[in-house]
Amino acid sequence: MDDSPLLETVLGPALEPLRSFRDKLGREGLERGIIGPRDQGIIWERHILNSAALVPFILDSGREGEGRTIADVGSGGGFPGVVLAACLPDWLITLIEPMERRVEWLREVVDELQLRNVRIVRGRAEDLQPTGGSRQGGRHRVSRRPGRCHQAAFDAGAGPAGSTTGMPAMGHDERQDGGHSGTPSLSTGGGFDDHGRYGIVTCRAVAPMTKLAGWTLPLLVPGGRLIALKGRSAEAEITKAAKEIRKYHGVDARVCEAEVGEGLEATHVVLIDKGR
Repeated sequence: MDDSPLLETVLGPALEPLRSFRDKLGREGLERGIIGPRDQGIIWERHILNSAALVPFILDSGREGEGRTIADVGSGGGFPGVVLAACLPDWLITLIEPMERRVEWLREVVDELQLRNVRIVRGRAEDLQPTGGSRQGGRHRVSRRPGRCHQAAFDAGAGPAGSTTGMPAMGHDERQDGGHSGTPSLSTGGGFDDHGRYGIVTCRAVAPMTKLAGWTLPLLVPGGRLIALKGRSAEAEITKAAKEIRKYHGVDARVCEAEVGEGLEATHVVLIDKGR
């Protein structure tokens, strides 16, 4: 697929940095445990284009200005966070990853791709959540969605909605400046949300929704959105996680089909809004 015109069609200006990412994955990914043996010939479609399928859902979220902040939970090898950072240079991306060897990989990738809109936090999402706060009623819904979506078998908006405030536990943060003076840093904030809350939270293949709800929804601002890449069992997962989604003030849980590229199998995305 290296010479396929589909790459430029889907990735646009992000193609060149992501071509460098693909080359690094091809050279080092298997040896360093970032990709598996079966992935080497399908890096574009399995990892990069699959991650880029989230971009229309992020752009459709209605976030503007200072609200364009993304926390990518369990970034691992950079999926989807690194791909999103290349595709969305006007957004500020925080990559959250607990494993040191993967944090080191992410540092290298961010430096080599010269991604100036990224910071890396070493830690678990549940350790970085804001503390304290209050609850308030209400729901947040959107009228336009990319792809084909359908509602889950329950109404997550039936429970209480609200938000938490305060400062995150910053002990696991890793400063990432990639050697570039223009890159935002943890010490100054640099436009990143230093209250531990984000407009968007993304993830891929991290955990079932019963666990994921508690790890991700507290990181969102009221009106923010969880956008999670999931498999065919996505609808069953959010139905099973109904109680947890309500507990953490998630509303309007739905599953959407996301186009990966012409001729490629579509993927599934779970969208959950954070109640206001």
